[in-house]
Amino acid sequence: MKVAVVADDLTGANATSALLSKKGFKAITCLEKFHEDLTQFEIVSFATDSRSIPYKEAYSRVVDCINQFKKYEPLISKRIDSTLRGNLGAEVDAVIDNNPNLMALVVPVYPSSERICVGGSLLVNGIPLQNTAMRNDPKNPMTESSILELFRCQSRYPVSHICLKEVLEGKERIEQRLKQIYQQGGRVVIFDATTDADINVIAQASESTKLPVFCVDPGPFTAQFAHLRYASERKMANKVFIAIGSVSELTQRQIKKLRYDRKVWLETISVQTLIDIANDSKKSKTIVDKLLSKLEQVDLIGIDTVETPDDVCDLSCIAEKNNLTIVEASNALNKGIAEITGQVLQSKNSPIRAIYTSGGDVTVSVVNRLGGCGFLLKDEVEPLAVYGHLVGGQCDGYAIVTKGGFVGNDNTLVRCIDYLTTKISSHESRTATN
Repeated sequence: MKVAVVADDLTGANATSALLSKKGFKAITCLEKFHEDLTQFEIVSFATDSRSIPYKEAYSRVVDCINQFKKYEPLISKRIDSTLRGNLGAEVDAVIDNNPNLMALVVPVYPSSERICVGGSLLVNGIPLQNTAMRNDPKNPMTESSILELFRCQSRYPVSHICLKEVLEGKERIEQRLKQIYQQGGRVVIFDATTDADINVIAQASESTKLPVFCVDPGPFTAQFAHLRYASERKMANKVFIAIGSVSELTQRQIKKLRYDRKVWLETISVQTLIDIANDSKKSKTIVDKLLSKLEQVDLIGIDTVETPDDVCDLSCIAEKNNLTIVEASNALNKGIAEITGQVLQSKNSPIRAIYTSGGDVTVSVVNRLGGCGFLLKDEVEPLAVYGHLVGGQCDGYAIVTKGGFVGNDNTLVRCIDYLTTKISSHESRTATN
């Protein structure tokens, strides 16, 4: 067991388990008493059902929960509600009291759900928490937006704050502040953050300090921190290759959203380069080598042909230049995409076990290049976006999600990638061997 998630309700336990699963961890939510068999899982989430009970009882339930897994010494994640409901202070105090050397890293944000923290206050869709519908929550009415005030009122430990300005100054500044706070006896640190990039730099700095810490957040910080801490010892084959041939405006917006929301490396390859590769596969080596080198840094790599309107070319001119018909040029383009994809996936010890393709012709070319005879359909991710397993060839059993270039909305690509990574992380797809 690497991470123990202590959530105040079942929904929260499941939500954080899901985020960690997307990072490739084997996760389970524990519904009853912890038992030895659960140690086979990297992530075990517990639900204390303590959100709407008196703070002393909430404290006791967290203590009882910690005692179940304490001997395994996992990283602790005290999962908190994304709208700050519940006994935040009492439950964090319970963790620190159990190990006074620990420092709580409170990153109370969920950017993809429009929860951000600025000036120590939580904003939901840009609105202070106390001015949202949560003010009228029947069990936990939220009349305070300041996370600083909530912890000062609920916790026995002094509260420190690392503001957005310091977060934006980068890793070294955050690391310096954390060490300073810890040396001065600080045990609860609240961070401002507005983006996934902010969460990532906070996680990097926190891990670099080598201080004894635990995570306090709605899930995204825990997922990123755990990923950084255990990446070197987890060489799982759960990475995804993205092959996008569509040039539609919708696809361009989907790629932009993916770059913003997820850590991904995409190479934009010109049509002429792809045609050259179709004619001579050796010309892909530089691109393939570069993509493979990025797998140490990210879990998502791939290629596309257009990311901005300036990338769009006149295919008829390219076809004429290469003495091809437009149909022949289009086929060569798809063949070039498939060749790069095939070489990356079939490289020695490739950790890629899943593919996302956009564009029907691209999908056919990729499957043919991999020696497959088709794919076994398993599910529909969204209308006209399907999930399945490749059948035949060297990549038999690999997971695939494919859709058309004009399918979905701006968020569809992100949702498809998240769906795919969850499937391979949970080992649903059959594992292929080289």
